[in-house]
Amino acid sequence: MEQMPHRAAEELEQECLRLLQANMTTREISRVGIIRTHPAGTGPNWTYGELYPEPTPMGKVDADQIIAAVAGRWALAD
Repeated sequence: MEQMPHRAAEELEQECLRLLQANMTTREISRVGIIRTHPAGTGPNWTYGELYPEPTPMGKVDADQIIAAVAGRWALAD
């Protein structure tokens, strides 16, 4: 099985923000807090802990999907 490419938390945050700001319901989000969920080398190992400002309920659903897509491509580096 091939290991996922790793990115620093800052790089993951920037990629999430780039995609969130391109979406109508999430474009106001200016900060994404990345948190580790599993040790490095275990595949998808992060999620977000906060979005600022907090999006609308519809925006939250969109943000979950957008960030999950990023989490499925890159793992959080040590």
